[in-house]
Amino acid sequence: MAELPVTLQDVESRYIKPELPTVLKRLFKSHKNLDFESAIWEMVNLVFRPRKAHRTLYYQRQTRNRWSRDDPSFFILQIGLLSASSLVWSIVYGQSFLGFLKMMINMILLDFFAIGFTVATVFWSLLNRSFFKFRSAQHSQVEWAFCFDVHCNAFLVVWCLLYLLQFILLPVIHLHRWIGLFVGNTLYCVAFGQYFVLSFYGYSQLPILKNVNFILLPTLIFAGIYFVSLFGLDLSRVFQFHSY
Repeated sequence: MAELPVTLQDVESRYIKPELPTVLKRLFKSHKNLDFESAIWEMVNLVFRPRKAHRTLYYQRQTRNRWSRDDPSFFILQIGLLSASSLVWSIVYGQSFLGFLKMMINMILLDFFAIGFTVATVFWSLLNRSFFKFRSAQHSQVEWAFCFDVHCNAFLVVWCLLYLLQFILLPVIHLHRWIGLFVGNTLYCVAFGQYFVLSFYGYSQLPILKNVNFILLPTLIFAGIYFVSLFGLDLSRVFQFHSY
């Protein structure tokens, strides 16, 4: 029986590799066309109205036939927020200037980039399997850049809860050991759980994907961890920033 000819599309689908997001490439180029106003509104909607934000992103990206973000404004603002957080937290815990630099590098390179690259690569490798794609979209590929984009969107709520709100609630957390345990564990488990909820919203907007409900499973795991942690496991001490 004669073999079917191998097309260029088949070859590309077999050997597709993750590419550096356009948003990262443009960081080192001209910044004349940056749209910080739209990026700020996008951040606000992602925090307070995540479903509406993802629907808006869906319509915007569908019209230009590109799903990954190409304007680095959102990304630059996130780096700025992390830098500001490292400064504030280092002041609170009496860090030296070198301590501040170490904390900033760890927050940006470890918390944001290293974890983001790892999570994006895991989802990229999983979601490009045929089980997660409709039959009519078997030759379509989920961009690694889009997976990193989803991480950036979901990480925003982690910053709001753990880097900002936790700092505001420090006086309450230090009132009593059990109060600190309850507030701290609640913030961490809600932040990590919400990270996967927002990731689910992000991947759900891709019209080529199906069976993505598994992304919500970690929220059940964190619910179990939260219940167990209330019996004495202080998650805020395990993940505390000044331990850097």
